[in-house]
Amino acid sequence: MAKYDFTQSDSIRLFFQNSETVNKVSQDAPDMDRLLSYYASLGNNHPDIMLVFSPEGELLSTNQKPVDGFLDSQFDNIVDFKRILLKKSFEQLNTAFQNALAGSTERIEVQVKWKKRYYENTLIPLQSTNDQVEGIILIAKEVTVHKQLDIKTKHENKSYKLIFDHLHMGIWVIEYRNGKLVYASKGLEDLLQFPIEDIYIDKLNIDNVIETVVHPDDREQISEHATEILKNGDPIHIRFRIICPDGSIKWVRCHTAPYHDDGKITHIFGMLTDITDEVKLQEKLRYTANHDLLTTLPNKRSLDAKLDSLLEEEKPFALLFFNLDRFSVINGSLGYQVGDEVLKTIATRLLLILPENSFIARLKSNDFVIVLEDYRKKESLISKTENLIHDIKQPLTINGYEINLTTSIGISLYPEDGSTSDDLMDKAHSALGYAKKSGKNTFQLYSFSKDTAFQRKLAIENDMIEALEKEEFELYYQPLVETQSGTILGAEALIRWNHKDWGLISPGEFIPIAEENHLITEISDWVIKKACSQLKEWKDKGLQPIPISVNLSPIRLMKKGLTDYVKRQLETFQVPAEFLGVEITESSLLKSEQGVVATLAELKELGVRIAIDDFGTGFSSLNYLREYQADTLKIDQVFIQSRDGQVEKDNVIVGSVMQMAKGLNMRIVAEGVEEYGQYRFLRNRECDLIQGYLFSRPVPVTDFEGLLVKGKLEPDPVKIEKDRQRRKNKTT
Repeated sequence: MAKYDFTQSDSIRLFFQNSETVNKVSQDAPDMDRLLSYYASLGNNHPDIMLVFSPEGELLSTNQKPVDGFLDSQFDNIVDFKRILLKKSFEQLNTAFQNALAGSTERIEVQVKWKKRYYENTLIPLQSTNDQVEGIILIAKEVTVHKQLDIKTKHENKSYKLIFDHLHMGIWVIEYRNGKLVYASKGLEDLLQFPIEDIYIDKLNIDNVIETVVHPDDREQISEHATEILKNGDPIHIRFRIICPDGSIKWVRCHTAPYHDDGKITHIFGMLTDITDEVKLQEKLRYTANHDLLTTLPNKRSLDAKLDSLLEEEKPFALLFFNLDRFSVINGSLGYQVGDEVLKTIATRLLLILPENSFIARLKSNDFVIVLEDYRKKESLISKTENLIHDIKQPLTINGYEINLTTSIGISLYPEDGSTSDDLMDKAHSALGYAKKSGKNTFQLYSFSKDTAFQRKLAIENDMIEALEKEEFELYYQPLVETQSGTILGAEALIRWNHKDWGLISPGEFIPIAEENHLITEISDWVIKKACSQLKEWKDKGLQPIPISVNLSPIRLMKKGLTDYVKRQLETFQVPAEFLGVEITESSLLKSEQGVVATLAELKELGVRIAIDDFGTGFSSLNYLREYQADTLKIDQVFIQSRDGQVEKDNVIVGSVMQMAKGLNMRIVAEGVEEYGQYRFLRNRECDLIQGYLFSRPVPVTDFEGLLVKGKLEPDPVKIEKDRQRRKNKTT
């Protein structure tokens, strides 16, 4: 083996042949030893293995002792690496040695046999002044740790690539500095429908990708985001459309994240997910939420959005609320399948005949609403409405049936008839109701009607809110008289409206209107408050307090908060609960929900008395008497004021009802008692209380206070005499 130091001047001179210092020193012999010592120190202290070979491959010198696994004591020639290195590594080393002999500097990586050690070898030709290669220096640096880390990294990358390629999404990586695409997963190929080779060859830049695959409508937005990515490296989350080579369009969601190396962004990682099915589902749900599935027309939700938009823009428009006359007859006689086909056919017909700037929606059943924008003249609106009625009237053929339809239409106008969608809908519906009452197959404008009765209805509707604020309503009281003694034991509070122009308006006229325009709750609450206030006032005046009953609309009963409101009024006016009663009609019980049952139970627990009014006029059910546990049963006047030929039957019915009620510990009140003969019958049957004109009409509060002072009432003497004469004539 060769020497293990650099003490030979010829080896040093060979190593540093081109050094000017060496050449100069060679002329100055005294300094030669010192310079050779410097070079020897450099070689001996170098951390890497340094080997000097002759052109024939003989080892001339080395700076280290034998190294375990790389050099041994038998190493003398370059060919000795054949037993040390793997076959492939030796072949690479031998080739590099030959290239170095030709004057080329070579760098290769080799692996030692039997041990997983790796060395990076640099082969440098040692040339004389005439460029002749006189030797080769091989510098071997062990890179085992780095190589193992590199192998591990490559293995991990291969694993990640395997995972990425099997994900149902596209994974990509671009260089941060220039947007160059450096990695694309198999999933990206499937998503974009481009072969991986094309992605790498043709679309290496993010701008090219955007231009090639992103939908034209989304390109500007995506380009802005791409610019932000390359400028700031900020993560983004965005969704957009892509166009595949077959022309199909997909929705994708893109997530990006920066990759940092030593605190600097080097790459951008991206993930592309196909969300086409998700978007389609969202669109389907959105469509379902905003459209009627039977007719495909917009629904109430879409109508509300349309009206809100028009109101916000303050554009004038007409709202036509209409339905098909006698549509229930078609469903009942021909079946719902035919009825559904009729609705679909009508919807299609309307879409064809209506102007482009119109909007039509189906609300429910056969109720439709049309919105006509920018109407200018009343005459034009009327003409369009008449044409609409005419077109709908044209016969339909459904499943072999020829069907003739008519329609009734109610119209409200913005801004003339209201400033909110609810106002306009309510008023159009009100006009529709009047159109139907006028004989159907016609229309009614809320604002421009010349019909006196309808104008009165509109005036009542408009004045009702002001009437509540200005206390134009008042309560009349009709006494409840004990049958045997005539003592006043209670009263029914009946609302009246003293209109500023028309005087007293019957509740039979304004209560149905209040129910239509949703003011019945406010009116009912006013009656409760006024009755409680009146009881306190009578107490303060020293009058004997008596129970007062008030009539409640089923609409008020079904609205939450009634019990709490009643409780507050009783507490405010310090009225015991047993002095307040509520009357609910039998017909309203038929329409009630479980909420009504619960409300009545709460009122009864509070101590408020419950009375069933107009008993016998609805579809009477004995279950009501048990379920509602009422305190009082009021027999409707239709059974009291019997017609000729019905007296005997009605007496049997009344007698049976009274006997049943007494068995249930209920108090009996007979309404509408106007004749003395009726009174005698009820007294003989031991009816508890009498209410009717025989004793008193409903009277204002001041008149009723006079009755309270008296305490007892006698039947009208005129009625008594009339009954005496009738009985006398009957006996003669």
